[in-house]
Amino acid sequence: MSDINVKLKHNLEDANTLFKILFATIKIGEPASKRKIADVADISSQLVDYHIDKLVANGQLIIVDSKYMAQKAFLDRSIYKFLKEKVITQALVDNIAYKLDFSQAEVQDNAVLEESIITLLKLFTIELKEK
Repeated sequence: MSDINVKLKHNLEDANTLFKILFATIKIGEPASKRKIADVADISSQLVDYHIDKLVANGQLIIVDSKYMAQKAFLDRSIYKFLKEKVITQALVDNIAYKLDFSQAEVQDNAVLEESIITLLKLFTIELKEK
């Protein structure tokens, strides 16, 4: 496998609606109206209105003064830097790529790798212990 170049996405071609809304709030970086979020996400206000409460309910967004904002963790570049340097490493990508069969995929290899890494991370659960 060739060396990896991990970088943040700057646009969303095939993302689902929930992720488009979350991504838009990250791009905005401050509390925003549903209308502004819809404009940045390039989706209808009705779709934002229908889906946005799900993102609040699952803890991805917070409400500040009747506006919506991504959690601060999504806005912190040091977290992205940590993920890039410590989690999504060349060794991880090589290990996953070695065990993947790309022959039947209808998308490019990097898309298969990306989706595989996301799926593997989703297999974990985090339990908070009381102190």
